[in-house]
Amino acid sequence: MKTLFISDLDGTLLTSRESVSEYSLCNLNKMIDEEGLCFTYATARSLNSAAKACWGLRQNLPVILYNGALVMEPSSRKVLYNNHFNKGQLDFLREQFHKFGVWPLVYSFRGGWERVSWMQGKETPGVLRYLERRKGDARLHPVTDGEDLRGDDFFYFNCIGKKEDLDGLHEAVEKSLDIRCIYEQETYNTDYWCEIMPASTSKGSAAAALKKILGAERLVCFGDGNNDRSLFETADECYAVRNASEELKEMATGVIGFSEEDAVCKFIAENLEKYK
Repeated sequence: MKTLFISDLDGTLLTSRESVSEYSLCNLNKMIDEEGLCFTYATARSLNSAAKACWGLRQNLPVILYNGALVMEPSSRKVLYNNHFNKGQLDFLREQFHKFGVWPLVYSFRGGWERVSWMQGKETPGVLRYLERRKGDARLHPVTDGEDLRGDDFFYFNCIGKKEDLDGLHEAVEKSLDIRCIYEQETYNTDYWCEIMPASTSKGSAAAALKKILGAERLVCFGDGNNDRSLFETADECYAVRNASEELKEMATGVIGFSEEDAVCKFIAENLEKYK
């Protein structure tokens, strides 16, 4: 494997319908099958959510999930990389959640099974929307007592709500040296997501680990938002879609077309030969 291509999903590979277009599906699959294209994605989504958005796309390589907290094989769900919180970090976060009255979605493993837990009766409209869209998801684990929020490895917290309700928590977490926070408006709504993880968690760290696992010589990445900065810093080449943030465009090797115009697929198709 000479070149590994990694794309962000929302705002980059996906259209505003939260799916891969028929054009990109057809042409990416053709390049994977016939040209040996090594292509995968790095996303803030879980495997269930990402697989639904990428339905029909060949997913024969491990994928990067939860902004780099996990690297997982889609078919077997085998975890190849897991960056979880330590006890001190968890104690600090529990104090902050209590102080600011925030009830997060809690991502963990328990007995080898992935869980998404939350306190029933404390859901924000944004959390309720998140849960509604994931009805039937085996990971969902509602609790009625905070003591029930147990797990072997806690690796991610997600707080969804109004900006004014999350600003205080965000500021407190940002002051921590060993915890990082991605704080952005939701791509398809007005709510804000405050996604919290160990400072060592990033798409870039996970991409470097995956590059090593697969034995790739070159890493080419695509993105649109601030959570793609570490991915761009790690990549040998990085390309921002035209609808990307100005900060990311400044970091990029180049700027390609809009996500709605299949920019990632078209760039790879036009340049694949030089990466072989």
